[in-house]
Amino acid sequence: MIIARSVLERWLAPMIFLSVFSLFLNFQSVQAAELTVTNAAPSQGETVELTATAGDSEPPPSSVAFNNHTYKLFPKSGSGDGKQFVALIGIPADLKPGKYAAFVGDNKIDLSVKAGKFPIQYLTLPKSKDNFLTSPGEEEGIAAAKSTISEKRMWTGIFTVPSKYPMSSKFGQKRVVNGKLLDDYYHSGLDFRAPAGSPIVSCAPGKVVMVGLKWRLHGNCVAVDHGQGVVSIYIHMTSVGVKVGQEVEAGQKLGTVGATGRASGPHLHWSLYVNNVATNPQPWIAVPNSKVWLVAKAQ
Repeated sequence: MIIARSVLERWLAPMIFLSVFSLFLNFQSVQAAELTVTNAAPSQGETVELTATAGDSEPPPSSVAFNNHTYKLFPKSGSGDGKQFVALIGIPADLKPGKYAAFVGDNKIDLSVKAGKFPIQYLTLPKSKDNFLTSPGEEEGIAAAKSTISEKRMWTGIFTVPSKYPMSSKFGQKRVVNGKLLDDYYHSGLDFRAPAGSPIVSCAPGKVVMVGLKWRLHGNCVAVDHGQGVVSIYIHMTSVGVKVGQEVEAGQKLGTVGATGRASGPHLHWSLYVNNVATNPQPWIAVPNSKVWLVAKAQ
């Protein structure tokens, strides 16, 4: 029996469409990655952990794009099937509040950044043109330390407070120096009002990746890499008791408090960088709750 071509085409067209559509759906199910975050409404300065659960596609996802910045995805230990990957996203303290999205390939998850509550601090410092000058290699050393990214997450549990003395300056606060508001400045860490010579300890296990000595701005300082883009920096020290490449434990002494570099008096300045973004260290040392997600678990 001979079937007219037009009739045959009308008969086959729906079948072809369904077959192509089915292939498209299968491709989507294979390629799509499920994205989740620990906090979809972070405040300025907070840290968000993103988890990407891959489908059956190869290769697995490798990075997250957020706010014109790329964050490396690391395999999540204990995930069983090896399909889960995590990245830490630091929300800059000066990022304008609003709606944003994090992308893993063509997949995205929305974030709503809230305004942080940052106070204003008033300081009086010597009026010198040299106040912000740095030593040769100082800026490069600090920049290299902040951008350190290693594969292994070395910490477990809540971070250790690096000084037992009271906190004197909080993260993110603006400063009025000699009566002038510094518009382009926010405090990138926590200050502790500690006496000169008191001990400074590492907030978590890691490896020393920088030691600065007699630098004009930062003074004597130490940077410790804790893995997967998390780096702590300790500034204005009197003495340094560790070397580059040395592995340290949480609570291990790094040196002593001082007023070296550009400092108004003896204190410890402690910064925590997440993938080269200064973030608020306080949630990392707080008691875990529904919003303090990261410090309570190790990957």
